[in-house]
Amino acid sequence: MPLSDERNPQTSSEERLINTVEKCFSNLMRKQEEQSDKFNKALESLKPKMPNTDTKTAFWNSYKTLADEHDRDLQQRYSTDLDTALIFAGLFSAVDSAFIIQIQPGIQVRSPDLVVLVAQNLLYFSLSSTLLAALLAVLGKQWLTHYLAASERGTIEARGLERQRKLDGLHRWKFDTVMQIFPLLLQIGLFLFSTGLSIYLWRIHISLAIVVLSFTAFGFISYTVLLISAVAAPDSPFQTP
Repeated sequence: MPLSDERNPQTSSEERLINTVEKCFSNLMRKQEEQSDKFNKALESLKPKMPNTDTKTAFWNSYKTLADEHDRDLQQRYSTDLDTALIFAGLFSAVDSAFIIQIQPGIQVRSPDLVVLVAQNLLYFSLSSTLLAALLAVLGKQWLTHYLAASERGTIEARGLERQRKLDGLHRWKFDTVMQIFPLLLQIGLFLFSTGLSIYLWRIHISLAIVVLSFTAFGFISYTVLLISAVAAPDSPFQTP
C-alpha cells in the first residue's frame, strides 16, 4: 500500500505536466495560425486589384485587337504594291521619254511620216498612262496613311467607332477597286509602248520590228490566257488582287 500511494502522486504529476505541455503547444499553434492569417490578409491587401470591366469595354478591347491585326495586313499589302508601282513607273517613264526624244525630230518636219506620227502618239499615250499611274500611287499612299491614322483622343469606344466609320468608307467608295486602277494603267502603258516601238521599227528595220512585235504579241496573248485562267478557275495561282 505505501508503494502504491507513492506511485499515484508521481503519475498525477506526470499527467499534469503532459497536460500543461499540450496546452502550451495548442496555444502556440493557435497563435501561429492567427499570425499566418494576418500575414495572408496583409498580402492580399497589397496585391493590385483587377479593374472591373463591363461588357461594353471588353467588346471594344477585343474589337481593337482584331482591327489592329486587319489594318496591319492591309498596310503591308497595299504599301508593297504602291512601292513596286512607283519604282516601275519611274524606270519605265525614263525609258519611254528616251524613245520619245529619239523619235521627236521625225515629227518636226513639215510633212511627217504617218508611221512616225502614229508611233510618237502611242509613246506619248504610254508616258501619260504611266505618269497617271504614278500619281494615283502617290495619292494611294496618302489615302492609306489617312486611314491608318488612329486618334488618341476620346474613349476606346469613340476610337473604335471612328475606325469603323473609316472602314465602312473604304467599302462604300470602292477603295480596293480604285487602288487596282494604277496597275492597269501601267499595263496599258507598257502595251502602248511596245506597239509604238514595233510600228516605228517597222519603218527602220522590218526584221527587228518583227522580233519586237512577236514578243509583244506573245506577251499580250500570255497575259490574256493567265487572266482568263484566273477568272475561270478559283484555284488558279495566277490570281490578281
